[in-house]
Amino acid sequence: MRRRDILRGTVALGASAVASRATSVAAALSAETVPGTGDGLDWPRFAREARPWTRWWWLGSAVTETGLARHLERFQQVGFGGVEIQPIYEAQGYEEHDLAYLGRDWLAALDATTRHARQLDLGVDLTTGSGWTFGGPWIKPEQSAGKVVVEHWELGHGERLGVPVRTTQPPHPGLVDEEKLARPDLRPPMDPLPEPPLAALVAREADSGDTVDLTARVHEDGTLDWTAPAGSWELTGVFSGLVLKRVERAGPGGKGLMVDYFDGAAVRHHLDHFGEAIGSGRGIRALFHDSFELEATDWTHRAVAEFARLRGYDLVPHLPEVFTDAGTPEVRSRVLSDVRETLADLFLEQFAEPWDAWSAERGWLTRNQAHGSPANLLDIYGAADIPETEYAGAELIPIPGLRQGAGTANAPKSLVWRFASSSAHVLGKPLASAETLTWRDEHFHVALSQAKPTVDLLFAAGINHLVFHGTAYSPEETRDIPWPGFSFYAAAELQPANTLWGDLSELNDYITRCQSVLQSGEHGNDILVHFPQHDLWALPDGGVGDGAEDIELSPDYKWEGTDWMYGHPSGAGDIAAGLEARGWQFDWVSDRQLAGFRGSADGVSNGHSRYAVVLVPNARLIPLETARRLRDLAAAGATVVFVGELPEDVPGLAELDRRRAEFKRIAAELCERRDPSHRGRFRVGRGRVVVTGRGSGLDAALAAAGAVREPVADSGLRVLRRRHAEGSHLFLTNVTAEPVDGWWPLGSHAASVGVLDPLRDTRGLAQTRRDRAAVEVRLRLEPGESRILRTFTTRALSAAPAPTSVPTGRERELTGPWTLAFREGGPELPPTRTLDKLVSWTELGDQETEFSGTARYTLRFSATDTERARDWLLDLGDVRESARVRLNGRDVATAWALPFHVPLGRALREGENVLELDVTNLAANRVRALARRGELDLHHYMQWRSTPPQDWDPMPSGLLGPVRLVEVGR
Repeated sequence: MRRRDILRGTVALGASAVASRATSVAAALSAETVPGTGDGLDWPRFAREARPWTRWWWLGSAVTETGLARHLERFQQVGFGGVEIQPIYEAQGYEEHDLAYLGRDWLAALDATTRHARQLDLGVDLTTGSGWTFGGPWIKPEQSAGKVVVEHWELGHGERLGVPVRTTQPPHPGLVDEEKLARPDLRPPMDPLPEPPLAALVAREADSGDTVDLTARVHEDGTLDWTAPAGSWELTGVFSGLVLKRVERAGPGGKGLMVDYFDGAAVRHHLDHFGEAIGSGRGIRALFHDSFELEATDWTHRAVAEFARLRGYDLVPHLPEVFTDAGTPEVRSRVLSDVRETLADLFLEQFAEPWDAWSAERGWLTRNQAHGSPANLLDIYGAADIPETEYAGAELIPIPGLRQGAGTANAPKSLVWRFASSSAHVLGKPLASAETLTWRDEHFHVALSQAKPTVDLLFAAGINHLVFHGTAYSPEETRDIPWPGFSFYAAAELQPANTLWGDLSELNDYITRCQSVLQSGEHGNDILVHFPQHDLWALPDGGVGDGAEDIELSPDYKWEGTDWMYGHPSGAGDIAAGLEARGWQFDWVSDRQLAGFRGSADGVSNGHSRYAVVLVPNARLIPLETARRLRDLAAAGATVVFVGELPEDVPGLAELDRRRAEFKRIAAELCERRDPSHRGRFRVGRGRVVVTGRGSGLDAALAAAGAVREPVADSGLRVLRRRHAEGSHLFLTNVTAEPVDGWWPLGSHAASVGVLDPLRDTRGLAQTRRDRAAVEVRLRLEPGESRILRTFTTRALSAAPAPTSVPTGRERELTGPWTLAFREGGPELPPTRTLDKLVSWTELGDQETEFSGTARYTLRFSATDTERARDWLLDLGDVRESARVRLNGRDVATAWALPFHVPLGRALREGENVLELDVTNLAANRVRALARRGELDLHHYMQWRSTPPQDWDPMPSGLLGPVRLVEVGR
């Protein structure tokens, strides 16, 4: 299995690095991950990567080998496949236990971690620094992130500038945030700040627009040796200032300035400092880089020279157009676009690609979150071995009973998540990961039932390697470190102190079964959608919407997708959302990535991946090189579909007349040979171009090109398709408010179809029928449920039918009295009591309101011989938050996801039956109680999602019901 070739234009780079690292991923995802040889319906092998991993915060790196071994054992016991170590800010009052980042003791702790992890078959990733963003105390101010500083002067005829051409370094407004995280005396002093050097000085005559580059006429002391000629002259001085942003949440030994990501020498300085301490290998799978929070970073000291190298013309004469209202709006837009593209190119070639190559030399993979960077995110994702997206926030998902959670609600960002999975697919990378459960709800409020729709949506967007956000290392509970121990300021708090830890293996096992399938075979996407990046760069705000700076030189494209994705001026977001809703399988592609594709009658391919058709979603601007590539793809036999109209123009300013003329010739070639039998269809060489709208015409064009839609999406299900050696996998999830029950055609022929339930670990033959040429499958999914279909093109499976649970209409409510016995948790165990009806613990008294933990419900009920002979489903109604089900002394299952249904089969016995339910609630009520008593000492900085815990409302807890026996047919 090849790792990948990084495509830069049409040149494949880093072949030796690819060869040396190919075995790393191939070993993790071996040939055993194809459907097995039994009945064809077994799960693929559960590799470490198939299991979820977790980000593991080391607060102050205050760790011990005993504690590390204990944590790793617990991680392995609940089904994690690996950890990502992130050394982070210290716990206040516990600083005497801290280990200095990259120091001798810290390195010994790292070695202890990898040693114990290896014994437990756990993987280990490591952040490339303490906290996030590169940087630290070894980064001098002149190597740190840059910010443009602009000064203006005016001169009339015969006047000379009477003040030095200088500016002052503006302070960083956010440094106070560091005070929350650690004592100020623990922050290393900053080196003296240099005066911002002059990058360029240009004079512009107000009426004529003539410019004069005065940079070389500024002396060392700032004196300008120039007398203004006739006219009114406006002087624009551009200086290379500093952002002065420190590394986010860094720990002891790692606090310092953020590196200049546009400066390869500064990036290499950071990497070499890290590498000299770590060495190579050391049991680490991959180096990790977190999302970019670059704030005002928009400049680098070599910006003017790099602009000339990359864009082919001098920026200096155009500085007044960039930083004032001078010139025409069109020229200003084109220059701004060129500035943004230059910074994007530097971000890729000075940081992303060198970091990946540097890591390869040391035997490490790279995992990178590209979102937030000032670049085409597809290129930055694509430069890493494992592209990683992020799921953060309280997303609106209409599953009945699903709590949204605290914080601002947003629709799921599947089109943004697809940037990570698309780069993986396009460049042949087997893994696409996601930081998962960040800010899903308030601290200690995240339930397993809230997590499952989150991961299902990520899976449906092509993500197949989840990393939880996450788990904080915490010392043993003592008088000094009472429950709940250490926590991270923004997290779901998946740690042993959390009450739901005992049932976390249920979620992890579900994820493992899903990911074993989603990592096997290869993706099944057949539409390559061009992302119109230049349409964004040409906008005044760069496409990032309200809140952008007045002059946004380097717009940061963040995970929310607002406005750069969901408000894209071309409508690309709306077009892609329509494809997703109608079951088309697609990947995004950048201009740079598209350059590596070649066309044929079978579609387009690049040596890693093949697609049936290329789609351009109503782009207004398109680079000349991309226009050439699209023409060449069609001429070689492929189909290129333009939604709306052909692009109007090329971006940028250099050689505009020449490029426009060639672009017009290419546009004419694309449309000169009209197909008389089809409106909007044109012959180009051996292939064709289609110009169509967004509706049925688009669907017809895609189908004619050989793309295959999955009609089951018409039911409202999210659908992901992957290919295996004998057919396809379809991952289906119902994140709607309504059940799906009916017959649905498959997009492709199948001789047989299996259905796998990753929640209940059941497998069997699906119900199928033929309607004319189509194979239809009977699907029944309640809101919140998911299934995997495994199709076989030629093989006829011999297996039992998949279990089904179709209600017959007969049901029976199980009523009290219930015995309620509190078994484990705190602050104290309330007394055992009898309940005539099911109510929340918070309605039983103060002691029960404060309790977080597990209680056992016991109910005795009778069944007749007729009832014993029937199949039953146990519907627990509303469960807060999980319930282990035991019937007549036999463990049945754990209900932890919506809907809280447990198939019982024919487990009832005639006469008396004993139902026992061990129900666990959230840790929130205990945290609230401690806070209200003044006893919540978290030892570290916490940022609450919405409300501090003393002001929380008690969370409903326990079994709320109603509990019913529902008869089901087979």
